[in-house]
Amino acid sequence: MTVQVTQPTHLLDLAVGHPAPDLLPTDLIRPLAVEQEYLAYGQQAGADAFRQKLSAWLTEDYSQPVSAEELLVTNGSSNALDMICSHLSQPGATILVEDPSYFIALKLFKARGFEVIALPMDEEGIQPAALEQAIETYHPAFIYTIPTFHNPTGITQTHQRRQALVKLAKDHHCPLIADEVYQSLYFGDKPPAPLACYDRSAPVISIGSFSKILAPGLRLGWIQGNGELFRRLKNSALLQSGGGLAPVTSALVGGLLANGEFQKNLSYLRQTYAARSEVLCAELVSVFGGQLQFHQPDGGYFLWASFTDGRDLASSRQQAQQAGVNYLPGNFCSANDRFHSSMRLCFAWYGEKELAAACKRLGNVFA
Repeated sequence: MTVQVTQPTHLLDLAVGHPAPDLLPTDLIRPLAVEQEYLAYGQQAGADAFRQKLSAWLTEDYSQPVSAEELLVTNGSSNALDMICSHLSQPGATILVEDPSYFIALKLFKARGFEVIALPMDEEGIQPAALEQAIETYHPAFIYTIPTFHNPTGITQTHQRRQALVKLAKDHHCPLIADEVYQSLYFGDKPPAPLACYDRSAPVISIGSFSKILAPGLRLGWIQGNGELFRRLKNSALLQSGGGLAPVTSALVGGLLANGEFQKNLSYLRQTYAARSEVLCAELVSVFGGQLQFHQPDGGYFLWASFTDGRDLASSRQQAQQAGVNYLPGNFCSANDRFHSSMRLCFAWYGEKELAAACKRLGNVFA
């Protein structure tokens, strides 16, 4: 899902969640061409050739086997999430989410008519005891989680926590939807495998996307899963009528997967974002010292920072914008209107000099 951002030349907007324009691989895409078959209606689950290439790369990146038969091509992660919502929505349905969570996903859920129940997180993610109690209380249509480099907090669930969540989903026959678009943007060690890799008999769906790891304009992603919900998604009327999604763009990306250029570019992105996150962290420490609490990101796009004095960042946002800097207030990410003293900062959009300048502008407002 894209947030349209109007950026005055003086504004350094750390509220965005986009890859930097200079990191979009135009030179890799330009020479690619597609075969005639990709201009026809696509196979319902996506072109076999592309899903084979995707499965090979995912198997290597996840260090877990991923079959092409477990993959369904989508027009990005937002399209995947909306498809899932359309299959699981019913009047008065409730869903369970983390608090905080991806703010546009919260908007989507509410637009689809779901009652959203937000559950607490700790340093390992959503808490299993609270989740089990909520499942038994609300009998939700599904659970939505962001296990790896969480948006907005940056938290990554441990292997043990993932096992616990998958087991709860299986024991209670409750679909578990894992939004894992940042899974492959790790800066050091690989994170634990996506949730769909843990137990093929559990009702778990993992969502992936090339938007954050290649280019969002491609509108290309995938659903990984097994079981009844996955079969329903593969055999939906949408795909029966229009054919598989993104046949041309999947052919383009398939070429990059086959020749290894995608993997080289992803390695460069990891190094670049890691360096940018380090600059952001160092500058925040330099400007704010102990006033601001945060953990240095291990991957992804975002840093989640909280002021120790409890100041309201939502009410100060306009003042910050007038000073030439923007951020996403924490309460935007909360279905319970919490985290008023927190903010989400993106380190993907700007280079290191701009990030340093943005921190100084934040200091002019808050320090």
